[in-house]
Amino acid sequence: MLNKVVAEVIRKQPDFAGMENVLEKEILHLDVLDVLHSHGFLQKLTFIGGTALRLCYNSSRLSEDLDFTGGCHFKPSDFSGLAMELQKSIAAKYGLRVTAREPEPDTLHSDTSTWKVTLETHPGRPDRPSQKMHVDVCAYDSVHVVKRPVMNHYEIESPIAGLPIPVQSLEEILADKMVAFAFRERRIKPRDVWDIIWLKQKGVKQNADYVSKKLMMRSKSLEQFLQNIDRHAQDLIHSDEVKVDFMQEMGRFVPPSVASRTLHNNDFYPFVGQAIREECNVLRDLLLGNSIGESRWEL
Repeated sequence: MLNKVVAEVIRKQPDFAGMENVLEKEILHLDVLDVLHSHGFLQKLTFIGGTALRLCYNSSRLSEDLDFTGGCHFKPSDFSGLAMELQKSIAAKYGLRVTAREPEPDTLHSDTSTWKVTLETHPGRPDRPSQKMHVDVCAYDSVHVVKRPVMNHYEIESPIAGLPIPVQSLEEILADKMVAFAFRERRIKPRDVWDIIWLKQKGVKQNADYVSKKLMMRSKSLEQFLQNIDRHAQDLIHSDEVKVDFMQEMGRFVPPSVASRTLHNNDFYPFVGQAIREECNVLRDLLLGNSIGESRWEL
């Protein structure tokens, strides 16, 4: 049944043709949120990250996993039974084989707990990979929580659509994205970069207080943060490897109508590097107490 829902979405919105894999995830996001809400879990969480931007703020890029904060005292045992509820509900709705796993025992003392959901979306087709999705809950506090309704981008039946849920403010999501840009392991994540620029274009301002609080929560130093954002901003501008990674990954997550005016425009990627460098400079000045927009060489 899920493939029929996806096919109907593409029939109504042909711009999503070729994005079936990500569309499946986006449709399942609503189902996961519905389970979290109906079983009383969602009220204890705050929605964060790129999927929150997509579902609560109408971001143009599609998304993959669901991320939340659960507060500094969150424990996976607080959500005992969630995996079984996800498995039963999604399997019953779509008639597919679903497995959902609780967080791994060796991650129970980590700051992030992950519930892993796997759907066999094409039974009898071993050549077609199963759909995998994570529900991540971070044991941190959110500092600015608002209520926003869940958007239904695809006009599908969903009990959760239109329901206001707890979500970080745009300013706090930007702060999280800047911290992720500095400290995400192994690579610069293209979706973080895209989201920072999207937030900038929406007029969202850097908030040094939010960033400082997040660095403190994570026991990260301001000095290391500033070094990392400067280095990663330079990598965006000068590294061919980073550019290729950005273009390839974002090609999976933005519809053709968006890609045609961004990824397929030769002037777009230089703009990306410049925009990120500007945001890093603004945030650096705010964190160090410097004036913004004034000449550093006063005559």
